[in-house]
Amino acid sequence: MNVLLVEDDPSVAASVMDGLASSGLALTHVSNGADAIAHALHKQPDIVLLDLGLPDMDGQDVCRSIRASSQVPIIILSARADEID
Repeated sequence: MNVLLVEDDPSVAASVMDGLASSGLALTHVSNGADAIAHALHKQPDIVLLDLGLPDMDGQDVCRSIRASSQVPIIILSARADEID
C-alpha cells in the first residue's frame, strides 16, 4: 500500500512515518499543499494522510483539489480543535 503523508512539521511527520514504516507500507512525505496535489494526481497513492495546517495553502483546499479528480481515501490529521473544522 502506498501512503502519501502531507505534514509540514518535521517531528510530527517523523513520528507518523516511524509508526507506519514498521507495518510494511510504502511512504511518501511532502510538506506543502502544492506538492501534495501534484503527487496525489500523478502518483495515485492508495491513501492520503493530510494535515490541515500547511504553509502554502489550507489543507481543506488541498482535499478539495485532490477530490475533484480522484477518489483516493483521505484521512485528516490535524491539531485544529474548533468544532467548525
